[in-house]
Amino acid sequence: MKKFFLITIPIILTIALGIGAFRAYNQLKNLPIQSLKNIQDTIDRRDAENFYKLVDAEKVLDDAAKEILPTKINSELGATASSVQELASVYEQRKPEFIAATKSALDNYIASGTVNFPKDLSPSQKWLKDSDITSCVVKNIAKPVVKDNSATSKVEFYNQSLLFSFELEFALEKIDKNTWRIVGAKGFENYLVGLNRALKKKLERLNAPVRDRIREVFVMKGYNAKVTEGDEYGFSRTMKIAIKADLKTEKPLSKIIGRIIIVGRDGNEGLTPFEIDVYQKPTGLQTFNVDKVLNPFVKQDADVMKHGLRKSDLHVEITEIIYADGTNLKQFDEIPSS
Repeated sequence: MKKFFLITIPIILTIALGIGAFRAYNQLKNLPIQSLKNIQDTIDRRDAENFYKLVDAEKVLDDAAKEILPTKINSELGATASSVQELASVYEQRKPEFIAATKSALDNYIASGTVNFPKDLSPSQKWLKDSDITSCVVKNIAKPVVKDNSATSKVEFYNQSLLFSFELEFALEKIDKNTWRIVGAKGFENYLVGLNRALKKKLERLNAPVRDRIREVFVMKGYNAKVTEGDEYGFSRTMKIAIKADLKTEKPLSKIIGRIIIVGRDGNEGLTPFEIDVYQKPTGLQTFNVDKVLNPFVKQDADVMKHGLRKSDLHVEITEIIYADGTNLKQFDEIPSS
């Protein structure tokens, strides 16, 4: 199932640094104390009007979209993208909703000190809720680097619910003698990697019982892969994967469903689903052949085509077993709504 989620936790924290970051900033003498107190006061007073005078939310959200959405789109489209132009088009389509959903959550936070979710969640709101924004705290703030009328500072956050840290770098500009304004941020892509890993661990714990039952039926003995030289134009290549497994079941099977996971050089994962028809086929030890077309417009695939395939880059996972009578064993592909 494709998920078009928006990653909003660090965006909100970036803009609403008054949650804790500005209290720490007040200890740093090379940024104007009064300006930082003013920003903190807007949070304490729930003063959105003055808060947005001191924070360029539009620029920060745009920065976040530029880092987060391309990575998400690359992961979601997988081998279906046919061109860089297609990926760019999808980015432009999703960007307005990304910014609107995040801005709405931010407004909600400034007004009430929390984020209230509607009954029917959009994909972005579900992702925000699953990410547990209220558990994020400021862990450490680096000494700001000040040059003339601009400054930068790295801030480390910690998600207490999903148990991972991430670092964002903020840009500030001096707008008058005693006032500084937040005008940008970066580091969201690194946050996305950390969040995906944390959510994956949470899903793994949730799926452990079902995964164990699947492994009792589809006993994987190993797999190997080789990459072909490509089509006649040298444009794309095919990864041929041989999966050796022992099917152990007395109940007739219909399909084996899984996914090929390729880890890119940036640590992000590309997922490609596959399906094996085993209806009325014998059980026991055998080899299943699965092909994956490597798409040069998908970063993880492009890494394989350019650098070759390392053993640690490839993973094969069985996610569902469908029996001939229609019943199944199936892992969750996303965290259920609470």
